[in-house]
Amino acid sequence: METLVACPTSTVTILACQKIAKTFKENIYELSRVRDEWDPDFATSLNIWIEDTIEKHYQENVNAWDKERYREWHEIMVAGLQSLKILRASIKVDFKNDKPFLNDFFEKMGYEEYFSDAKNGDHLSLFKFLVHFEKNLDNETRKKIVAKGTLDSIFDKILDSAKKIKDFKKCFEALESDAQLNTYGQKEVEQIYSTIQDICRIAIAYYQFDPIKRDEFNFYKVLVNL
Repeated sequence: METLVACPTSTVTILACQKIAKTFKENIYELSRVRDEWDPDFATSLNIWIEDTIEKHYQENVNAWDKERYREWHEIMVAGLQSLKILRASIKVDFKNDKPFLNDFFEKMGYEEYFSDAKNGDHLSLFKFLVHFEKNLDNETRKKIVAKGTLDSIFDKILDSAKKIKDFKKCFEALESDAQLNTYGQKEVEQIYSTIQDICRIAIAYYQFDPIKRDEFNFYKVLVNL
């Protein structure tokens, strides 16, 4: 059985965190104006923490991780997010005069809870989003949306991604389960991931009008270049 440390979710998470932490350190003098605790010492300690975690728990996986398995995982996530974004945009156009339906749909289907973090590269939120969407979609709502002009195939693509991503369920659960995390060194990854995600949220807002810098703090954009 595949160990949880070897899961692409775990391995690429620590690699993406390492890359983002280095970018953060390179830009710390500018970003130090944003947060009181963001200073060179904080940036340096964050990088050391990540490097130590890789050395302790991930060195073998970093040197020999299954890139084919990773590509499969990444393609599923990207396809799912793209379809969720298209559906959101289409519904906002078709139901712009029906605000109650829009609000109910976005809350029921997980957009309110997961969309913001998912579109900014939080793959754990996207996993939860896809699973939540599949669980809560009903035929009546689907038919109502399709009748307005949205292609039914958009729903098929979302549900297909939700089904396929379940093959990686144990990897995602490892990021949240204390028992698993402690056993496989995942606790540190979960803490690092949370810290980096907080940095990304603020840095993306700060670099709103600098797309090159902004992409350096977007998990998906970073993952593509691993």
